[in-house]
Order: sequence, then structure tokens, then C-alpha cells
Amino acid sequence: MALSLLRRGIDCDVFEQASELREVGAGLWISMNGVRVLQELGLTEEVEQNCIAAERRNIRLWNTGEAWSLYDRTSDAARNQPYLLLRAHLLKILVDGVRRLKPGAVHLNAHVVGFSQNEHGVRVKLANGTEVAGRALIGADGAHSKVRTRLIGNIESHYTKAIAWRGLVPVDRLAPHQRDAVVSTWIGPTAHVTAYPVRWQDTVMMTFSGQVDHDDWLLESWSEKGSIEDCLKDFEGWHSDIVELVKNVDTLNKWGLFVRPSLGTWSNGRVTLLGDACHSMLPYLGQGVNMALEDASVLGRCFGENPDDIPAAFKTYQGLRLDRTTKVVKSAAGMLPIFHNQALCKPETAGGYIKTQWAPEATAARYDWIYQYDATTVPLH
Repeated sequence: MALSLLRRGIDCDVFEQASELREVGAGLWISMNGVRVLQELGLTEEVEQNCIAAERRNIRLWNTGEAWSLYDRTSDAARNQPYLLLRAHLLKILVDGVRRLKPGAVHLNAHVVGFSQNEHGVRVKLANGTEVAGRALIGADGAHSKVRTRLIGNIESHYTKAIAWRGLVPVDRLAPHQRDAVVSTWIGPTAHVTAYPVRWQDTVMMTFSGQVDHDDWLLESWSEKGSIEDCLKDFEGWHSDIVELVKNVDTLNKWGLFVRPSLGTWSNGRVTLLGDACHSMLPYLGQGVNMALEDASVLGRCFGENPDDIPAAFKTYQGLRLDRTTKVVKSAAGMLPIFHNQALCKPETAGGYIKTQWAPEATAARYDWIYQYDATTVPLH
């Protein structure tokens, strides 16, 4: 968001609660709707230097490993070519872009705990007692947003009876056939796993994210450490490729998957929200980061068009984004029974199920309306 504003000549500062911008061990799938925003920000070359181009995307059956092709780069490159990279890389690229335009823009260890506003501006209060004045406040502070709580009130989260595992594995620990530049989504009766290669410095890693049906969970956290033994129990009976991924993991985290009700509004006066702060979603479509990128592009354009009437700019932004993000949130939640289905228990029923649910027509209906959206050109009025 900051880079989108600064490139338009709009001054801004970033108040980040972390004390350092450290590596976060998670892979990102940036689909074409997100790629277009990165292109608009002038980051294409830097991102491509740090990402791996997927040659194929496959659906694979959890216990036999049988594969069905969804995407082939040689025939479908223009429509569905994603960027596969680590969250740490994207964060560094964005921060470096901001600092090139305004070296002192990013303020670390800055915990926003409240704000007040009037017709002239906004005052933000930090945990250390400091107050900062500005023309507007954009709360991009995640699913546990303090800005959202102050703006709208407390929004209770609800556990979805599923947990997620996230891991990184150096590919030199894996068999040669597991090192290919392929995105594989393994689906089963009560769990699914998506794995793909990413680059970290001079090392290629395989990142995987596995979602598992799980009746009870208490903690809504993205960073709780997980044990290999517990993870293996969740994937008992799965194909040896998945077992080897888990056994050779370098870092392993787990978290409960929670949802919040869709918001009817996320702007008030000179304050608005962006990304997970206003539309956190389940990871089943890989669209969390892409929706945040879209938000930033549209909001930057609205701000640039109407910089002297911030409430009007924020109202336009919300009007353009609320329906789309709500639809994506609901569509992501609706993927769970497609990924986890009892028809996948037996090979004799699994093949027919996959051929129906992942046929080209079904896949296009599921994804194309998401990928074809262009936040950089969508009409503002």
C-alpha cells in the first residue's frame, strides 16, 4: 500500500509492530490478478529473479499418488502463470521499494493501540505513548486488527474444525522426482496438501501447506511450532512423497483455521481497512495475498484521483472492493468439501470424482473470474 501511494506522489509512513522485518517461512502463490499489481508497481524484474516458474500444476490422489494435470506452462502460460516465492522475498522487495522512495518511511516496533479523527485529520496512538498525526489512516494490520476493533468493534472469530500445517524442506533432502518445478495439490477424504518449490538465497526449498479436519483447537495463531510426529499422524496412510516431505522438514508450524463474518463496511471518515484486517479468508484458493495486492492498487488509484476528499476516496474504494472480496471469501470457504471428500477414499470412486470436479470447465468456472480481474484498470466509477 505504501509503495502504491509513494509512486503516486502521496506521502505516507508505515507503522509496523514487529521489531524487525525478519524472514517468515511461508510460500506464496501470486496468481495473475496479483501479478498485474506487482507489474504496476514496477517490481516484475525483482520478483522474477526471486521466484520459480511452475512448469505444471497437478491434482494428486492422497494414497496412490495418481496425477491429473490442471495446468501446463507450455500451453497455458498467458492465463495462469503464477509467481511462486517466499513471503520473506515479497516483503523485502516491497520494503526496499518503499525505502528507495522514502528512506525513513518504515517505523518498526510501532504498536498502534488506538486513534481519533476529526474533519481535518487522524491522530494515532502507539503503545509507547507516542501520538502521530496524519491526513488518513489505513489499517492493514491483519486478522487481529486493532484498527478494525477501534473502527467497528470486536468481531468474534469462529473455528472451522480444520487446522493447517506449513513447512519448508530443502530439496536436496528429497528424491529427484520430488524436486520438479511442479505445483502439486494432493486431495483426500479429510485433508489436502499443496506443495511447490521456492527459492531462498542459493537454495531451492519445497514449501508445503496441509489442511486437516480437526474437531478441536483453541489458539488462533500463525506461528505455533509443530512437531513432525504430530504432523505424520495427521497424514497416516498418505503416499510416501507426502511422508518424506514431513520427515525432512526444516521448519514446521501449525495453526487453527478461523473465519470472521463478512463486514458490511470497513471505512469511516478518514479511516479504512485493507487486506486481512477487513476480509481475512481461508487459504483454500490461495487468495489472501492477492486480495491485499488488489486492495492496495484500487485504494492507491482512488486516493490519487481524489486526494483532497479522503472520505470520498475511501467510500469509492470500499464500494469497489467489498462485493468482490466477500465473494472470494465465500468461495474459499466453499472449497473445503471439494478438497476433502469421502469419494476420495477409494480409487474406484476417486477417479470419477476428480475428473468431474477438476475438469477444465469446472476449473475455469472456479478460478478464471478471480484471475482475470485487473485491479490496475478496473473503472473507478
